[in-house]
Amino acid sequence: MRLCFLAFALVLTSCGGARVPAPEAPRPASGEPAPDTPAQIQTPSAAGNTAPGLASGDSTRVAPDASRLSLAPRGPVQTDLADSQVYLREASVHPAPEADPRVDALLGQMTLEEKVGQMTQITLEVIADKRQRPYMVDRAKLRRAVEDFHVGSVLNVVDEAYTVDEWREITGVVDSLSRASRLGVPVLYGIDAVHGANYTRGAALVPQNIGLAATFNPALVQEAAAVTARDIRAGGLPWDFAPVLDIGRHVAWSRFYETFGEDVHLASVMGVAQVRGLEGDDLASGVRAAATGKHFLGYSGPRTGRDRSSAFITERELREYYVPPFQAAIDAGVATIMINSGDINGVPVHASHDLLTGLLRDEMGFEGVAVTDWEDIKKLATLHRVAENEREATKMAVLAGVDLSMVPNDFSFHTTLVSLVRDGEVPLARIDQAVRRILTLKSRLGLLDAPAATGSTPEAVTAPASRALALQAARESITLLRNRPDASGAPLLPLSPEANVFVTGPAATSMRALNNGWTYTWQGDGRADLYMPEGRTVLDGIRAIAPEATYEPGAGFDGSLDLEAAASGARAADVAVVVLGEESYAEVPGSVTDMWLPDAQLALLDAVAATGTPVVLVLVEGRPRILGEHEAGADALVMAYNPSHEGGQAIAEVLFGRVNPSGRLPFTYPSGPNMLVAYDRTLSDDVDTSYGFTGFQPLARFGDGFGYTTFATSGLTVAPEAEIGEPLAVTVTVQNTGAVAGHEVVLLYVSDTVASVAPATERLARFAKVYLEPGESRTLTFSLDPAALSFVDARGRRLVEPGAFSVRVADQTAEFVLTGDAPLVLSTPAR
Repeated sequence: MRLCFLAFALVLTSCGGARVPAPEAPRPASGEPAPDTPAQIQTPSAAGNTAPGLASGDSTRVAPDASRLSLAPRGPVQTDLADSQVYLREASVHPAPEADPRVDALLGQMTLEEKVGQMTQITLEVIADKRQRPYMVDRAKLRRAVEDFHVGSVLNVVDEAYTVDEWREITGVVDSLSRASRLGVPVLYGIDAVHGANYTRGAALVPQNIGLAATFNPALVQEAAAVTARDIRAGGLPWDFAPVLDIGRHVAWSRFYETFGEDVHLASVMGVAQVRGLEGDDLASGVRAAATGKHFLGYSGPRTGRDRSSAFITERELREYYVPPFQAAIDAGVATIMINSGDINGVPVHASHDLLTGLLRDEMGFEGVAVTDWEDIKKLATLHRVAENEREATKMAVLAGVDLSMVPNDFSFHTTLVSLVRDGEVPLARIDQAVRRILTLKSRLGLLDAPAATGSTPEAVTAPASRALALQAARESITLLRNRPDASGAPLLPLSPEANVFVTGPAATSMRALNNGWTYTWQGDGRADLYMPEGRTVLDGIRAIAPEATYEPGAGFDGSLDLEAAASGARAADVAVVVLGEESYAEVPGSVTDMWLPDAQLALLDAVAATGTPVVLVLVEGRPRILGEHEAGADALVMAYNPSHEGGQAIAEVLFGRVNPSGRLPFTYPSGPNMLVAYDRTLSDDVDTSYGFTGFQPLARFGDGFGYTTFATSGLTVAPEAEIGEPLAVTVTVQNTGAVAGHEVVLLYVSDTVASVAPATERLARFAKVYLEPGESRTLTFSLDPAALSFVDARGRRLVEPGAFSVRVADQTAEFVLTGDAPLVLSTPAR
């Protein structure tokens, strides 16, 4: 038995279970002895300042001969990113919404029942006709919802995905009946379109957010979000419950794949990209949708890693890691915020006036609509047990700052809140405040003027250009983490189409694995299989290039099938492609107590590696499942995340040299169950059992990844001394020293040598992504403002302290000193 510790970003729960032993003598690369410790993509100093290497003892990157590559044309988004902060600043510029006098006019005419109805959101299932498939609207049920309870919002599907025409029928009926009400206020329909229009059949789906983060390409993410907005708006859906702005600090969390990874700056940039893509400059244009920053706040930090469980987060940690992505989205104009279903330090966020009003409104300046998550007001009584009954729970939530209740299965919120107001327990002014925000959102979306489905066409949803964009996103997400050279010095990848290729593993033929949850159905299973496109798996992608590739499943996701058949297939091949990972899941059903990849899959990897045939390991997973010593059997390691429908083609193109991979890991991949530590750790996390500083040894580090060419970084310069508060210019040159064109992701890290709280070893301050032809070089200049050098102190203040700092890009480092007599305080908690 093994002892497994899972810990919130740094400590977790214990769990037991037998583990498949790794082969006694893993096959080493190039005839070298196998390493004694888990393979490392990088080997840092105590401060984490070194250049990445290949892995498993490889000390240099070996680019394949250019003749092995046949690169496909670049995708439709070809904008270079020269400075992530410049993008963030420019993308955050948006027109201020104009006040609409109709809002107050409507509010003044509304009865209390009509006002509370605007705050009530029900699921489609409440008004669905379940006598047929697909489920459409039952007009009698809808009429009751609109006329008796004045419902202002509807969401969701009923275990179903619809065509655009079916969506237009559903939303059209909802819209027309609501406009026939006394005041004619239209219903606002919301949907979880989190990786494309994932509840619309025929729409192009892009990678889940963790894969989009790996692209380090915010322009691509913004364009993909714009397509999502257009596609859902074509179906009459003007409100998107995206993006997830929760920071991915806990890799065991079942919604980890919905995050943009563990780094605050990366998550902020990508979150803003998605907000701006969805919303554009005119929500009423008919091709844009209201975005939802979710889930405010601390949702992604549960102590156990299990979804919707308790988080224990200090004020300093909350402000350092969890607040910034939301603040960036608010600055960029995000229209709505969804609230965390869990609790922080024992206080459910839905009941926290301190967080929902003091922090979100008064301090962060959010002026839009705050919506609950699924049934979360009821759960204040039934789950969190901070309220005796639903009446008390409703009072708590509304007074805390909730504007709109995702009830969603009945009308209890409406009747309860009306009673609370009539009894004087909730002031009418609080109701008016919430309804004014909701009506303002409907006005901004143009719903007071016309139905939602007036600006986009059904034909646009299935346009080939959308699929080309999704393919580019999948291609740029794929992350090559290892590519060992053989005895001749040539790396294993890319493969030759003429090679005898054997494919095995449960994820090789699974569309569910490529997509994960939120794909046609909540869990991405069941009826979702009816809507998955054919011929798009990893195996299909490989056979499109190497038609004679053979296949044996070898194992299921959780059970062995025929290991000997897989081993036999591998022995007869030139190379074995082992495709492992996770099947689809979402939210609570995806919670795990064991982060190891299931035993059956590890046994399959070991069985194939033991044959001596070179192994390419492809991981299709939404979170980094632990491989332990078993990874040593892989000569090449490819992280594919959940690349969605175009992922099978994209993975195959990377394997066979049609695409030069440029993805970079947006999180730290743990090597073992007690190595769940983010890259921006403190130095104490590096201490090993001999009191040295080699204790931080993940399988792969944040930012790892490389391609089929080589890049050299040089000339990193920064002024040796600057006055605190003054911007600092950092200059660096990157050159493509290989024989093929490719993208290079340039990561600029900052280290604070000494601080009043233990400083991170390093933090990402800026990044760039540039496309360089062979021999081409580019000099980049980043401007570091005080915020880039700041941290949150023990009093919750964000500040910069004078003293010594360093910057790093790849293997280049430079030091500088900030001078001054006192710290520069950038912000102080207002609550």
